[in-house]
Amino acid sequence: MGDSPDAHSKENLEAKEPSPEQSAKEKPVAKTKEGKEKKGKEDKDDKGRTSIGLGLAGIGGQAKAAPRFAPTYRLEPKNPLRKERLEIIIKAEMDKNYNEEYTFHPKHSLLMAAQVSEDIKTRIKALNFDRYRYIVLITVGEFLMQGLYSLANFLWDAEKDGYVNYTIETPKFFAVCTVFYIYFD
Repeated sequence: MGDSPDAHSKENLEAKEPSPEQSAKEKPVAKTKEGKEKKGKEDKDDKGRTSIGLGLAGIGGQAKAAPRFAPTYRLEPKNPLRKERLEIIIKAEMDKNYNEEYTFHPKHSLLMAAQVSEDIKTRIKALNFDRYRYIVLITVGEFLMQGLYSLANFLWDAEKDGYVNYTIETPKFFAVCTVFYIYFD
């Protein structure tokens, strides 16, 4: 009771003003209109680096947990890929789109090649070959007294992975479709 009001104000000031080391370690806190404390988006890790962002949850809320499956220890696919069926699909789509009526135009050919590759990939995926991933590559060019060389190197399992190639050549243009199929364990 014998304390003077000046003693209380000094203690309150010391309690309210943190030391420089404490303020550097604390996260910024702001109060909202409701009086609740709101943490800032700025976080510091244990090395003092600042990161600003939404985190792993993203904008939509909580992140979806990836489904976990028990290992099957199966090395062979249940529905193995048949190369002949791929060749039939590729030949049908390429002959339908790159026939004698087709004329090469740089902008139009780009869009058409993208659409044809997507159609081929969709038709192959509809066959439901088990555990395969596909890459469809279409190259279209105009014959103007030039040559074209193409090279691709791979590191894959020769028993399960492979490719199918189909080429159309006319006096005005050429179109090459290559589908790579890669087995995914």
